[in-house]
Amino acid sequence: MTELIYGFDPLCGWCFGIVPAMRQVRADHPDIPIRLVMAGLFAEEGVRPYAQLSDFIRGAAPQLRQVTGREPSDAFFRLIARPGVMADSGPPCIAIAHVAGLAPDRALDFAHRVIEVHALEGRDLNKAETYAPLLAEVGLGPELPDIHDAELAEAVWAQGRRIGLRSFPTLAVLKDGAARVLPSEYDPERLSALVSKAVN
Repeated sequence: MTELIYGFDPLCGWCFGIVPAMRQVRADHPDIPIRLVMAGLFAEEGVRPYAQLSDFIRGAAPQLRQVTGREPSDAFFRLIARPGVMADSGPPCIAIAHVAGLAPDRALDFAHRVIEVHALEGRDLNKAETYAPLLAEVGLGPELPDIHDAELAEAVWAQGRRIGLRSFPTLAVLKDGAARVLPSEYDPERLSALVSKAVN
């Protein structure tokens, strides 16, 4: 069996940048399962007030725009300037894993919407109410497990950590038991072509 492993974190700027390319891959290769794997970019001692990262993110935004054509919005920067808004991968990863458990075929769409409402609309991913309209988009009710449950977050990240996922996004084609990591590519057509070459 061939599948595409997609190492993803909903707080990762480069994961935000690759969303259009991943949508192209999915459209071009509907027969290739995409397995979303998370490992917690901001976890445990790495969780911090988002405001501490603001200068770094602003400094990285021009390169992100140059490479991917995307950058965080003013609404995002207003959000992360607020006192008490935390950079914590746990809540969104738990929400995404919840959708993956109930509706696996809709998890990727949900994950992409989560990262987009954060980076483009400035929605706070630490609040359970942020997810209600996104859950409705994929046909699910607003109920979520406790998105601040640290043990649950660790369980969500276990697979990604077991395979040594440390860089986001990471794409690897798993074919006949062997994994081939793809080079970083954010152009939709070129990424789709890379996937085609790796699976054939």
